[in-house]
Formats: sequence, structure tokens, C-alpha cells
Amino acid sequence: MKNIKYTVSTLLCASLIVGLCSCTTKTEETKKERETTTTTTEETTSEGTTTEESETDATTSEAAASEATTVQQSGDANEDEAYEAFIEGLTEAMRNEEPYYYGPDHTDADTGELGIATYYLSWSDSFYYTLTDIDGDGRHELLIGHEDYGQSGDPIIRVDGFVVMDNTGRCNVLIISWERSMTEYIGNGYFLTGGSSGAMSGVSEIAHFDGSSVIIDATLLSESEETDDGYVTRYTLFLGGEEEGSDPVCGDEAYNSWNEIYEEAQSYDNELVGAEWTEVMI
Repeated sequence: MKNIKYTVSTLLCASLIVGLCSCTTKTEETKKERETTTTTTEETTSEGTTTEESETDATTSEAAASEATTVQQSGDANEDEAYEAFIEGLTEAMRNEEPYYYGPDHTDADTGELGIATYYLSWSDSFYYTLTDIDGDGRHELLIGHEDYGQSGDPIIRVDGFVVMDNTGRCNVLIISWERSMTEYIGNGYFLTGGSSGAMSGVSEIAHFDGSSVIIDATLLSESEETDDGYVTRYTLFLGGEEEGSDPVCGDEAYNSWNEIYEEAQSYDNELVGAEWTEVMI
């Protein structure tokens, strides 16, 4: 009897131990499953967040690019409209035989500002213009003139008017030609102006466009005087404009210095040679 009780007690203990081990194993497995599930969920959430963030960043970048494109296109449209209005106003001024034209929102009372010599252009039945980006800033400038040929037979760009639109949309005339002074565009933003300042005297200027205004680099004055041996020309060179008060260089040194400045300015390729010009009938 005692042996039977002992045997039954032993079997019960063994059964309890096996049951506890089984529960422990299931608990550990359940714990591992929960950890695995949690890790997988976190990874999925993390991946989902990254994807959403990437899509959001991409959408933001596309919107910014689209906005920048819209602004650029708007700027181009404003330039086109401003220059178109300028050309229309210039044409009308020439038909009305007005002496100078300053722009659609300018008047003859705008003292100190340049106006295109319409009477000079009216000597022909038409005039030409082209849009260019001389300073490479992505914005156009309006050049009224035409391609011609110099005494050497090489092509030159004659400038009747150089017009730039400012930040307010106003068109300003920066350079002109008239019957006693002619301007050429010689390339890389440089202009050469030469003409008469009176009997037996002349003035020449080399200037460049800096994106908003025209800066004079050098001014050469020449005066001819009759002597017993014929005519003698005296030269005076100002670095900058004559009115700027810089100390002048005189004589042969002035003439040689001028030639050096001119050769350097003319050494660049003239990007407007072969440009497309639009003809406007008066």
C-alpha cells in the first residue's frame, strides 16, 4: 500500500513538473512572438514614415521648382511685354515725327535721361531690334540697331539704342546714336562710341554694361590744330568719363593707352554677329 501511494505521488509530481515546463516554454514562445511582432511593426512603421517623408520632401521640392519656374516665366513675360510696349511707342513716336523717345512712361520733361533719336532713325523706312542677354544674368536687354560692315569688311553691330528694363518694369535708354555720334557693340558687354564734339575735335568712349548701367572705361578727346606743317592732333585720355575729374594722360601716351584699352575690349568674340533681328516698318 505504501508503495502504491509512493508511486502515485511520484507520478503526480512528475506531471506537475512537465506541466510547469510546458507553460514556461509557451510563455517564452509567446514573449518571443510578441517581441518579433513588435519589432516587425516598428520596422514597418519606420519604413512607412520614411516613405511618407520622402514623398513629402519630393512634393515640396517639385512645388518649389514649379514656383521658381513660374517666377522666371513671369519675369520673361514682363520683359516681353515691357519691350513690346517700348517698340510700339517708339514706332508711334517716329510716325508722329517726335524728336526723341524715352519710353512708354517717360516724357520730354525727364531731364538728364537719354532718349532715342527718332528723327535719326526716321531717315530710313524701318528699323531693327533684337533681344539679347549681354551680361548673362538670364534677363534680356533690348538692342535697337542692325548688323553692318565696317571699312575693313568685317561685320559690326551698330547701336541706335540700348534699352534695359529695371526692377520696377520701367524701360531705360542707356546708350544712343545720333547724327554726330555713332555707337558700336564690340562684344562681351563692351560698347565703342565715337563722334564729333565740335569743329576739328572729337570724342570717343569705351564703356561696358554691368547688369544695370553702363560704366565708362575710357574717354579719348582729340583736337586738331592747323600749323605751318599741316594739321596736328593732340590727344587727352581720361580713365572713366571726362566729367569724373580723373587726372588725364596727354599726347602720344594718351593715344597709345587708348589703343591698348580698345584692343583689349575688342579681343573678345562679338556674340551678336549673326543674331536674329526683327524689322519694324515705320
